Amino acid sequence: MQPGARGTLWWRALAWMALATVFTATHWPNLQLDLPMRGSDKVLHAVAFMMLALVWWPTGFIRSVPLFALAAASWSILDEATQALPFVHRHAGVEDAVANLCGIAIATLVIVALRQDPNAPGHAVRALAWRMVIDRPQAWMACAASTVLGAMVGGVILVTAQSLLRQPIKPMHSALIGATLGVAVALHATIVVMLRSMEARLRAQRCCPACGVPGVQGPACAGCGATVPSSAWMVPLARSLGGVPDRHWIRVGLVPVGIAGLMLVLIMAASIAISIRRIEALQPYLGPEVDPGMRLVLDAVALAVAASAGLWWSRRAAGRIRAKEAIECLACGHDLRGTVAESGIGRCSECAEPFRMPMDGSVRKEG
Repeated sequence: MQPGARGTLWWRALAWMALATVFTATHWPNLQLDLPMRGSDKVLHAVAFMMLALVWWPTGFIRSVPLFALAAASWSILDEATQALPFVHRHAGVEDAVANLCGIAIATLVIVALRQDPNAPGHAVRALAWRMVIDRPQAWMACAASTVLGAMVGGVILVTAQSLLRQPIKPMHSALIGATLGVAVALHATIVVMLRSMEARLRAQRCCPACGVPGVQGPACAGCGATVPSSAWMVPLARSLGGVPDRHWIRVGLVPVGIAGLMLVLIMAASIAISIRRIEALQPYLGPEVDPGMRLVLDAVALAVAASAGLWWSRRAAGRIRAKEAIECLACGHDLRGTVAESGIGRCSECAEPFRMPMDGSVRKEG
């Protein structure tokens, strides 16, 4: 059995359970919720379909992001349309459908922005570590425990803060928001710790990234025959800025932030122009204001578009810079062709900045 095969089955079972849960919630007859503000149900729609898309993407049923987004959008429209059936006793609305699509749009932007570059250093080992982690029952139990603990701690903290600050929010709503934030933080921290621990273990045991067999010694795995460069198990160089030296902070850090900020300003200006956000002086010339819940959803989409655009630009710029590694020093620009690299790691003769050999083990041309 391939590493992660059992974990993939569990993940797919989780995805089907999530789909059944959302479908039941959207089709429960005459469901009434005590919501804190007008249009809050739109927020629930967006969050539900965003989480549903994020859970379904790792199942691997559809590997193309555009096709996945199209399938998810089609399902969300079908889900909303079936609520108009007489025996369901629910209301099918255009705004609910738009909220569903907004949630899927946010999930798609997150997937695109965070999708790993297969040519990035250590990608093969990280992918194997993910498959090995989800294959272990202990990992699922740890995630369940962190989810419960995060929900409890987050809910208590936000309810306490709300009572101390005397904010006009119902305790149940504060507990729900705090629990959601607590779960997100606790679950992310747990997964990161498990992945880093598994990566260290795989590198120490020299496991084949394709089949997970430990003790690979040559250029090919004895178990599956896959080509495995010796640099596959090397620990990535510790750099704080997208895997590149700090001298590139303008290109990798500042420029993407500026792009994200400019895009956010343009989106907000457009939202004012079409009256998504209210400016009293312009209301006589504009249409009716969108209700607060729907406006919150559209603002979240705007933030997701701006943030994903900036992150995508940053990762793309960092990838282009890393492509020059072992050809020229990323820190000072010195020509590294001909510099000796022991065990796949070398140092620039000018500034002592470390560099890695190419992942494919190709021979560099002498300058």
